[in-house]
Amino acid sequence: MRRAAIHRSVVARAAASVAVFAVPLCTSAAVTANPPPAPAAATTVFQVPVRFVEGCLSNVLVCWYLPSLTTLAPTATPGASGAVTFATEPSPWAQTCPDVSVTWRNLNTGAAGTTALRRVEPAYAPPMAPEDRCRHAAATALTGSGTIAATADVGAFARGNPAGVGYRLVVNPGIGTFQAH
Repeated sequence: MRRAAIHRSVVARAAASVAVFAVPLCTSAAVTANPPPAPAAATTVFQVPVRFVEGCLSNVLVCWYLPSLTTLAPTATPGASGAVTFATEPSPWAQTCPDVSVTWRNLNTGAAGTTALRRVEPAYAPPMAPEDRCRHAAATALTGSGTIAATADVGAFARGNPAGVGYRLVVNPGIGTFQAH
């Protein structure tokens, strides 16, 4: 037994001495930690969507459709330096696809503003996908960093109605809160 213990201690000392002498002889490399990944811009869908009824009133022209209840879901995507990009998800059910106005307020700084999400004219060449009927161009607002509260609304009168006999009644405006960086 004594012989095995001696053999183990000799092997342990040899390994320790190799480690002690090898460290100064090896090249040193700087060790750096990987920086944490930049957080991806999280798109927030407004907690309350915009809902409105639109239809046709006419004494002269015949209205060929019933009033429709339409829902538009605005979104907000925070970007760098307090910039926020507002957009909407496509709506296949909107008959006239009105422009959407977004009014925002930075609750930390008090800054406020309004931006418009303009309708993108669809390509009317067939076949047209239902989600291409009502799209809006995204708009960026410089809100600053902090908690942002925003409301979204559509116009009160059907813009683009050639006869001028349409109506649009807002059931509820869109409401959303989110954090801007």
